[in-house]
Amino acid sequence: MNPAQVLLEKAAREDHLAHLLLFHGGSELYRRQEALRIAQILNCSSPKQESPCQICMACHKILSYNHPDILWLKPLKTTIGIEQVLAWQGKVYLKNYEGNYKVSIIEQADSLTLPAANALLKVIEEPPEHSVIILSAGNAEGILPTIQSRAQLIYFPDLPNDEWIKELGDTDQQESKLALELSGKNQTLAAAILEQGVFSLQEWVHKFFKVVEDKDFLALFSLFPLDKTQANVYLQALAVQIQEGIRKGTNRPFELLAIGKANEALRQQVNPRLVIEVLALELFQQGGVLCD
Repeated sequence: MNPAQVLLEKAAREDHLAHLLLFHGGSELYRRQEALRIAQILNCSSPKQESPCQICMACHKILSYNHPDILWLKPLKTTIGIEQVLAWQGKVYLKNYEGNYKVSIIEQADSLTLPAANALLKVIEEPPEHSVIILSAGNAEGILPTIQSRAQLIYFPDLPNDEWIKELGDTDQQESKLALELSGKNQTLAAAILEQGVFSLQEWVHKFFKVVEDKDFLALFSLFPLDKTQANVYLQALAVQIQEGIRKGTNRPFELLAIGKANEALRQQVNPRLVIEVLALELFQQGGVLCD
């Protein structure tokens, strides 16, 4: 546990916790675990200085994601939209059911759309009593500055890779190691790759490389259908391969820029099939050579 977490938990036990926290850096799993611990400390049945006890009903409910006063918000596709935030608003102002604090955990908070972020800001400016909002994001810079300025920022370094793999529990270790390799040691991306399927991603990336190498537009059809979440993860994995190729001298920076534009198009809700087609055509035209 890093020093920032120690101080954070001390503040929670002493009821001096800020009402808005921004967890950033590290892996999503690491940030989620700490968010759960904060929720437990605030709602544990044991005396505060002994919390979380991990054995009371509140602690068990929080760990199993069944506590009625712990609210979760995460992207439905690639973004958190205003409809989700408005639905959450309807719950956050309700009286607590059984806990001391209502804790809202918003994962991938850097995926909030601008209207959703503005709706969230209204709650932040007038927070309900006995409530804590935890924003979790890989990159704090992706959070609206007006929200950042009102939050206490807590940075999480990456876990050692062996510890990260251990924390995944039942996940096959070989798949976990391959996911880390495909992600460029980015633990958040590696977790997303595991969720999508390591081998299906690896096969898709290989096929995309082949399509671009052969400039075979018709072969693109074998890469569909993709939903937005899949496309986002696959494009990030492509970017990792391109970065490695640039370091080796086998790829050029324009390929990475093209993938960046494709990711931005996905964030703007462009159809993933169209995004991949446009990316392939741009690489065809500029003579991109992608290497496995």
